[in-house]
Amino acid sequence: MSSPINNSTSALIASLQTSSSAATSGSSASGMSALANANSFYNLLVTQLTNQDPLNPMSNSDLSAQLAQFSTASGVQSIQQSMSALTAQLAQAQGLQAANLVGQNVVFDSNSMSLGTSGGSAGGFTLSGAAADVQVQVLDGSGQTVDTVDLGALPAGVQSFAWDGKTASGAQAPAGGYTFNVQAVDASGNAVSASPFGTGTVQAVLLNGSSGASLQIQGQNGAIPLSNIQGVV
Repeated sequence: MSSPINNSTSALIASLQTSSSAATSGSSASGMSALANANSFYNLLVTQLTNQDPLNPMSNSDLSAQLAQFSTASGVQSIQQSMSALTAQLAQAQGLQAANLVGQNVVFDSNSMSLGTSGGSAGGFTLSGAAADVQVQVLDGSGQTVDTVDLGALPAGVQSFAWDGKTASGAQAPAGGYTFNVQAVDASGNAVSASPFGTGTVQAVLLNGSSGASLQIQGQNGAIPLSNIQGVV
């Protein structure tokens, strides 16, 4: 059975409990989940200490090990807070760098197009090899094919196409967002892979916290993540 706790031991326990309480009140709301886990650990360890005599433990290493656990838990919590602060700083720096792209014409990884009230639209793709026949299917928001652009034979590399903005029946397609799929085959009828991309002028930079910066590009309905930008032209 555990020995009674003397006055010096009670003072030690009170000090530990006060430190744990102070750490709790000084934490930010963003770290409440991690802090709850840390506090649960502290409460369990303090409860264990209050039910034994730290000056006469079951073994000589028990008290040292328990105090070391306090130090380790506190260190891990500090590392988590530092990493959160570093992530926020990196996201802010990324946003400041992305601000230099405003007004620039960029190439981004996307198969989306935007059609205005008049005129047509355009897109681009990269062929992994020479193709004997290339067709571009233009799809509306519901995934239905609106028109097919036949580009014929094309060499490997970066290619572009223009869509006149009309449906297969010759009617003007409604203004809005569209997507395109590229189907390419070589002389033997084997599929040739194609990676689509879009182009447009950067109008604004949006900062999305931990998810990083994204760009508002002219002609695009949604923001494009900065990681999707392939280059500046």
